[in-house]
Amino acid sequence: MKMKKIIRVLLFMVVGYVFVAIIFNLLPKDKPDFSKVFLPHYSFGNRQQGNEQVILGYKDGKVTISGKVEPFAEGPPEHIHTNFDETFSVKEGILSLLVNGKEQSVGAGQSFTIRKGTFHKFFNESDKQVIVIGETTAEFAFMLTQLYGLSQDNPQIFQSPKFLLQLSAWGSDYDSYLEVGPPPIMLKIIKFLLLPIANLSSYKYSNPDYFPKPMSPIK
Repeated sequence: MKMKKIIRVLLFMVVGYVFVAIIFNLLPKDKPDFSKVFLPHYSFGNRQQGNEQVILGYKDGKVTISGKVEPFAEGPPEHIHTNFDETFSVKEGILSLLVNGKEQSVGAGQSFTIRKGTFHKFFNESDKQVIVIGETTAEFAFMLTQLYGLSQDNPQIFQSPKFLLQLSAWGSDYDSYLEVGPPPIMLKIIKFLLLPIANLSSYKYSNPDYFPKPMSPIK
């Protein structure tokens, strides 16, 4: 009898917490005005991955970017997006891609589309810089600014449980899942459930210190 009572109490607590998580996930996030974040000739990047993203323009929730990939840059780890396709064109150089485990190259003047649900990564095997023009959602571009800034401030953050709390604060806008990590659906559930804890622990969607910074116009 006592065990049944304990089980009922635990069940009530679980249901109550899930309800609280639903409320937190429905609350608006502290998103900035993207039109004031993604200004032409502002840039952001990741030194470890050897890339820099230069903003060409923002319109209707989309950001057009000129991506610079340095010689012999390893690029990001293999990852997947579940909500959007990626289309880009190579302006200069030869970009190497790993798509579903198969390596291929895209040269200047060529375009390529990576469909959502496809594991991929880009890198540069040459001794020349590669320049790629692409368009993405403002939410995903903003997630990159935050991720790059966070990883440069704390390179060990990905090995810390605290990173899950930050992912929870970013919610569904962070739509990038590693090939070597847990399945996307599992991470989505974890992010959903951890959001109340993340918010109460002062984790934020937006850190202005990581916003793109001004640079000289692209020639």
